[in-house]
Amino acid sequence: MPWSTRLLIAAAGLAVLAGIIQLVRRKKLDEKRAMLWILSGALVAVAPLAIPGIDRLSRAVGIDYPPALIFLLAFFVLFVIVLQYAVALTRLAKQNRSLAERLAILEHDLKRRGP
Repeated sequence: MPWSTRLLIAAAGLAVLAGIIQLVRRKKLDEKRAMLWILSGALVAVAPLAIPGIDRLSRAVGIDYPPALIFLLAFFVLFVIVLQYAVALTRLAKQNRSLAERLAILEHDLKRRGP
């Protein structure tokens, strides 16, 4: 891979990292959830330096096309991120339902007591 391509990939990774850090600083992204994104951006930024290692690792696990290993790893990272959000969404949906039930009970009690 040419060095210009490697520099472009590293710059893209650093841009992603800078964007994530800005989102965290502006409180648009929670620090807890940002860690996986920061890890992903860091991996993209250092991936061009690890190309010989990726080639060796892909041969060791029996993958003939080294970029396929990168896509496989990216798939797993994104899968973990999506799973994390699904768990958080489920928790929030349960909390929302519980709060709606409590509100309905309070409104019912207020109506029963009268003005």
